[in-house]
Amino acid sequence: MSQHIVSILIMVISLSIASSHAEVYSYQDEEGKWHFTDKIPSEDRNAVLLDVDNTQTTSEPINKKTGNDLQTYLTDLIQPNNDIEKATLAVVKIKTPTGSGSGFFVSEQGHIITNKHVVRITATKYWKSEQQKIKVGEQKIKEAKEYLQQKELEMQKYENELADYKKRIVLAAENDKADMQETYNYYLKRHNNQKKKQNKITADYRKAKDTFSKQKRKIRQSRTTNTFKIILKDNTELQASLVKLSPKFDLALLQLTGNYKTPFLKNSNHSTQGMDVYAIGSPLGFKDYVSKGVIMGQERGNIVTDTQILPGNSGGPLITPDGEVVGINTAVYRAGETIGSEVFGYAIPASIVEKEFASELY
Repeated sequence: MSQHIVSILIMVISLSIASSHAEVYSYQDEEGKWHFTDKIPSEDRNAVLLDVDNTQTTSEPINKKTGNDLQTYLTDLIQPNNDIEKATLAVVKIKTPTGSGSGFFVSEQGHIITNKHVVRITATKYWKSEQQKIKVGEQKIKEAKEYLQQKELEMQKYENELADYKKRIVLAAENDKADMQETYNYYLKRHNNQKKKQNKITADYRKAKDTFSKQKRKIRQSRTTNTFKIILKDNTELQASLVKLSPKFDLALLQLTGNYKTPFLKNSNHSTQGMDVYAIGSPLGFKDYVSKGVIMGQERGNIVTDTQILPGNSGGPLITPDGEVVGINTAVYRAGETIGSEVFGYAIPASIVEKEFASELY
């Protein structure tokens, strides 16, 4: 039974990969080395789920002098020392019903570019496989429920038999009562131990079912949600509305709610193989992280980079040393299952943003 429940828990948690950032687990191997992964480790791993979404936000940081001028406010507050740090002022963390991702301002009117899968996972090509996982999870939940119902009937039958046996002890001859009582005590203890295990399994099942239901509700909510929480570099929490989803590419355009003047990133006029580039975003639930790499080449119209891109970096900018955008970080190719085994990442060229959202931005 425990194996059956474990399989349910794995299916439930596996739904989290549809989220903008995955849950992260740590475990120690036989040699004592620590590993970090966003996939469920095998059952023999004593894995720990890490709480990495530790952003503390505030809704009232804008000072009276700058008003709604976020560009001046953030520049005065952070006082960036170089073009990379200046670029981070325009990068935001985006919270959605199913997780979080990254984005960045592309106009001083508060327009934000991010990935479509960050704000609307049901509108991506990966959704079909996620739907299949949900169906499998629902079937496993159903099978577990039927199994537990059968076990409850068996436990009740066993309890009735023990009660009948206890009555027989009262009516038994005096010289038989001691042996019968000893037998009764043995099977009662055995039953109580089994009941404790059964109660634990039932509790695990209910927890798994509840988690599964919450995941489904979040996914249903994500289909229609058009307003999202935006976290600035200084942890200011604002709101943004969905403006448009790209019909062809994994891109979405949002706009900050309110009349704000925002810092924004310009597109680079060129990108070359071997150029140094930087990825800015909110990997693994954290915020405002930068990683460095080079442009390795292009594949099927995407920029390929060895810059470390982790879950949560999706939608963030890939920038030049001058702080200009060459691409939107979108996906990663992995050689193994653990985080850190990434070989290279993919970014959608910034020029595509101009073509997809020209009527909304210009």
